[in-house]
Amino acid sequence: MFNSVALDVVIGLVFIYLLYSLLATIVQEIIATKLSFRAKVLEKAILRMLEDGKSTTNSKLLDRFSGFWHLLAGPNMLMDKKVASWFYAHPLIRYLAEDNYFSKPGYISSQNFSKVIVDLLKGIENVPVNEVQHISDSIDNGVIYRLPIDLDSDKNNPAIAAIRSQLPQGIQDGVVRNTIELNKDTKLFLRSIWIESGADVEKFKQKLEQWFDDTMERAGGWYKRYVKLVLFCIGLLIAVGFNVDTVSITKKLAHDPKLREQMVQSAGSYIEKNKALGEQLAKMQVGSKIYKNLQANSDSLTRISNALLDSANNMINTDIKNVNDLMGLGWSGRADGKGFPYLQKGQGPVSCYFGWLITALAISLGAPFWFDLLNKLMKVRGAGGKGDASGKTATTSASAQAATPAISVNVNTQTGEEAVG
Repeated sequence: MFNSVALDVVIGLVFIYLLYSLLATIVQEIIATKLSFRAKVLEKAILRMLEDGKSTTNSKLLDRFSGFWHLLAGPNMLMDKKVASWFYAHPLIRYLAEDNYFSKPGYISSQNFSKVIVDLLKGIENVPVNEVQHISDSIDNGVIYRLPIDLDSDKNNPAIAAIRSQLPQGIQDGVVRNTIELNKDTKLFLRSIWIESGADVEKFKQKLEQWFDDTMERAGGWYKRYVKLVLFCIGLLIAVGFNVDTVSITKKLAHDPKLREQMVQSAGSYIEKNKALGEQLAKMQVGSKIYKNLQANSDSLTRISNALLDSANNMINTDIKNVNDLMGLGWSGRADGKGFPYLQKGQGPVSCYFGWLITALAISLGAPFWFDLLNKLMKVRGAGGKGDASGKTATTSASAQAATPAISVNVNTQTGEEAVG
């Protein structure tokens, strides 16, 4: 029989993981918006394209640490980057950002990328009729042209600050040189695609755009890895803060048929009332096309953050509160009135810590995974027949529906954060 005790226990666990994964995802999106995660990963991708190996170190471990540190702290990565600093100083790129706090865009179209590269190669002040010759000469000589921008204004912009710090290196006999030398590998690649394009500017732009799109495919994977790590950290804090111990929950569900049935009914009610949640979660998936599919949005960062906070508060005060009351989770209601790090009677430290760790790992898998799995498990249980281990029907009762109010989790990655960094 499909609707066995084991299946009901799993459904209860998955439902709990789903709710807390949703909360963790909302918190992660708030952090990503405030700290401009997407803009920083995009910057890393641009540095990999234009600065050869200058964005890495000789240590694999240090590379991992510096990448995560850049994500959280946001040091100016352009300070010693000759080519990328001029790329980000181009007006088309610089003014995509909201201000000098959110100073780099979280989304750049492939067309904008190719235009900026061509502008740097041909020089904006050069005569248009000589465009092909200027590009060809720049690629042959391995240089780009400086942009005719005012370096005395917008000094707080990271790209402008980086260029100003490099000025002494660009001065020869008291004269600022008009060109900047490309990095060797970048020069080699640009020459390769220029030859393949047959010195046709439009074909050259198409190959530049393909290069950018291919890099963004990989950048989506980088972002996904960072998000998983952040979700695990958030999940661990949630597991401890709400005392979501997987080991303890499993024992309760396995030994209490009534509790099991209530959790299954609550899960069914939640799925029924939040059918649209699946589509929302699909948009939240971070994968290979995260940058390619992002669209600019006029929403301000403050509005986005407030909406996310409202969603988090709603979840905590409704769905999560109902499940916590039902399961007896949290740190309230102790016999001796003590809270953290007090452990429940009969619950050893090892099992408690192990239970928190399992919960954190489960949350790191993300809400889309648990929502999809819960849907499948509910279908399997429904296919097993009307009855369950306690002899009750598997249909959702009115009381269970009332106990699990529907919510609207409006966490859309297509927000202003991507457009403004």
